[in-house]
Amino acid sequence: MNCIIVEDEPLVRKQIEGYIERIPYLHLVGTARNPIIAKAILQTEVVDLIFLDIKMPQMSGIEFLQRHDVFQQVIFITAYPEYALQGFELNVTDYLMKPVTFERFTKACEKAKVKICGSLTVKNNLEHPDYLYVKCDNCLEKIAFVDILFIESMLNYVQIVTTERKYTVYSSLKAIKERLPQSLFLKIHKSYIVALNHISTFGQSQVLIAGHKLPISRRNLQTIKQYLTNIQ
Repeated sequence: MNCIIVEDEPLVRKQIEGYIERIPYLHLVGTARNPIIAKAILQTEVVDLIFLDIKMPQMSGIEFLQRHDVFQQVIFITAYPEYALQGFELNVTDYLMKPVTFERFTKACEKAKVKICGSLTVKNNLEHPDYLYVKCDNCLEKIAFVDILFIESMLNYVQIVTTERKYTVYSSLKAIKERLPQSLFLKIHKSYIVALNHISTFGQSQVLIAGHKLPISRRNLQTIKQYLTNIQ
């Protein structure tokens, strides 16, 4: 997960940087001594998680969240417990009191990880609807819809197979399906979604895509027959 630190105290920033280095799934992409600098970072970097101080010069962390559309997960880090209720009213992920222990810091990051993986693993770039964005190896990968051959469910993961490579993404098949254009993709099995344009052969029990034989479930067979009827 890409993260930034917004904190006006250098020693606290250094401590949080050290904690982030110890957690394998966190990647620090920037630090800021106030929310104004943080806003500039958010405009240029892909960020999943913000470690945000509350009392800072020019603008508080709470004011920052109130004035801007912040879609990232936010963990407050502060010395002032009286702001806890207001923080949670802003739907922050967690609220850490200074001095922050590594154990407590890790628990907060785990909360953020669950939320991010559940809702942001797979994204559409709304400005470019011909592409799907997926989180893979701590970065966002842009995949053109036309390059996707099929998508296979693998327990808590899905594997997106394209004409060039495979992407393993922490997500459900349902979450992926909701972000794909229905005109281009079809679910043929509880474990498979296929790209219609890449199907070379339809059978009663399987389809053939770029040499891959993929099963058709009985439940989805009628849907596929209906599709074939519509394109004839």
